Amino acid sequence: MVRKRDTKAFAQHSDRAHDPGAEVDSLRRGLELLRLFDARHRSLQAADIAAKLGLSRVTAAKLIATLESQNFLRPSSHGDGGFEPHVACLALGRAVKRSLPIVPVAKPRMLALSQRFGVHVTLSTRDRLHMLVVEHVVPSGQVRMGLDAGARLPLLSSASGRAYLAAQPEPARSKLVKLIKADETQGAFRQATVDAAVHELEKRGWCFLASPVTSQTNSIATPIRAGASADYVLTAMAVGPDVKHDLRDEVAPDLLNQARQIAFELGAAG
Repeated sequence: MVRKRDTKAFAQHSDRAHDPGAEVDSLRRGLELLRLFDARHRSLQAADIAAKLGLSRVTAAKLIATLESQNFLRPSSHGDGGFEPHVACLALGRAVKRSLPIVPVAKPRMLALSQRFGVHVTLSTRDRLHMLVVEHVVPSGQVRMGLDAGARLPLLSSASGRAYLAAQPEPARSKLVKLIKADETQGAFRQATVDAAVHELEKRGWCFLASPVTSQTNSIATPIRAGASADYVLTAMAVGPDVKHDLRDEVAPDLLNQARQIAFELGAAG
């Protein structure tokens, strides 16, 4: 059965407005269920899924059973009665990465930047009100910091999110800000944070943020401007107690250069 979606609820999570009668409600709910899983939520109980999506336990159970039958979900490997993503999700993710022309262009430059300065380097793009990690390069001898492909970072509390937001033209930025204000998961909103990011990007070409992942981490991010758009962000993250000076003074010039080169190569390839 095709039902009309809850347009108000949908508007709080997306900046794209579609025909209210164009969506299949059960499909949308299934996709929202899959979105609940990330690096911090690798396994979820049926009761948690129902609560997070505002569904009855019966409806949540039906969605889980359908996704499980199609290999998008499976019982948790921890034996805790929960569920976790299965191989069909992996196939989709790999197909997406292969279809993105920016990945093979950016990765060699990300590796070079990481090796030169011993920093984590991340390529990300926006997924609704989060930045989604597309590729992540780890310096030799360091741990991944939970930033594998598919990890999500809130727009306002990540250097990549601030750089993305600041790079957007008006009225696109104002539209995103309005959605952030209405979303409780983003935390307390401060317009000053947005204004500071815009000013920093205009003045320096990058946005800096201390401790975006854990203590003693610092990140610096710059948008990759391919033509008129800035859909991707390149971020360098240093781990350690004395890294602010190195990121701003030493890493930033190379970060900006690599972003420009990636944009140039994408334009040449297109």
